[in-house]
Amino acid sequence: MLTNRIGLDPAAVGSTLISRAVRIRMNELGLGDVDSYTALVSDSEIELQALIEEVVVPESWFFRDEAPFRHFQEHVRAGWVAKPARSPLRVLSIPCAGGEEPYSIVIALMEIGLDARRYLVNAIDVSTRRLEVARRGVFSSNAFRGSDLSFRDRYFRSHPEGFEIDPSLRARIRFLQGSILDPGLLSGEPVFDVLFCRNLLIYLDEPSRVRVMTVLDRLLAAEGLLIIGHADRLNLSAIDPGFAQAGDRRAFTYRKTTAPSPPGPVTAQSAQTLSWQAPQLPAPWPRKLLTWQPPQSPERTTTSQVPEDARSGPDYRPGQGLGSQSPSRLRPESEVVASGSLLDRASELANLGRHDEAVALCEQFVRQQGPSAPAYYLMGMIHQSVGNRTKGEVCFQKALYLDPGHDEALLALALSAERRGDAAAATGFRRRAERAILRKGAR
Repeated sequence: MLTNRIGLDPAAVGSTLISRAVRIRMNELGLGDVDSYTALVSDSEIELQALIEEVVVPESWFFRDEAPFRHFQEHVRAGWVAKPARSPLRVLSIPCAGGEEPYSIVIALMEIGLDARRYLVNAIDVSTRRLEVARRGVFSSNAFRGSDLSFRDRYFRSHPEGFEIDPSLRARIRFLQGSILDPGLLSGEPVFDVLFCRNLLIYLDEPSRVRVMTVLDRLLAAEGLLIIGHADRLNLSAIDPGFAQAGDRRAFTYRKTTAPSPPGPVTAQSAQTLSWQAPQLPAPWPRKLLTWQPPQSPERTTTSQVPEDARSGPDYRPGQGLGSQSPSRLRPESEVVASGSLLDRASELANLGRHDEAVALCEQFVRQQGPSAPAYYLMGMIHQSVGNRTKGEVCFQKALYLDPGHDEALLALALSAERRGDAAAATGFRRRAERAILRKGAR
């Protein structure tokens, strides 16, 4: 049922997560056996939605990844800021989870000076619960990661539960409940110039991916941008000749080169999302005129912090790539560029589906520069993307040895633990990740 409704691939999220969601719903309903619950959820649209709410618990934060937002800003500067007579920019964030991504989009547009009357950001999610969180606009410190959180000072104010976003930003987003698998989603509306659909495809089965791409193709304007997630590892230009790589490969951005496909049939659910009027924009809070920069990567550990088992291996070369100083102070600039290019190229190859070559470049980087948390983390992501979860977990562990505060490796290990049914380990990894994120925010 979950696969048919939201395209979920049980193998991608793990049976433990789904079983836990079912148990929660059974306890709330006072049901003692799975057969009774199965009968109920099969006949009740309300209960199926409640189960979806328990299963869909996304991890997100503001300005997740740097390159996509930089490329987005460059695209809008050239296409809209520099062309004031052009029709307003239309952006879609799907799925939008708790609102971190669409609010990041609006902040990015404000930072480059695009007038609020010249854009509309649409945000869609299947979870009504997450949409309520998004509309409220109050976020915990866990939603803010990285070393540069100056944007939080300009666009948020302190709240008993964390931080509340400027009300004028909330009014610039249209939040809607809907499913990306609905062939009639937003039928009759104008197409979008930019479409964010990040870190969703990795959780879907193959037939659902095809259905999603059909919907995205219909919603995106010709020459529009589609931005996917680093975990999706989807080579659209190879799968669909109507898409071509755009800009930095690390941005995972594709340009559509064909006209939109015709819409599918309008369902009752589709029709419910079409009535909306823009609210009056409240006056924004006064804020400092500072230049926003996306969060930078955390500092890497010193050689003395590397465990003995990592230092004694054949890949380790003392004094290379692990110092707390900037790498440019340790090696000639040309060498720094070359070493950094290895991981950049590895990421590009992985995005093209050339996974073996990508792993080989990561291993070459480690041989030349010494053990590296970013290299092992990238290898882990590549292994996971092709279904080799055991190798992926080993790489995440190595990244964690080298950088105990690597929150993305911790979250990846938490997901791996959930998949194999180790709830205690998953909880431990998530708590460590939360502490690591808090430490970053305090810098």
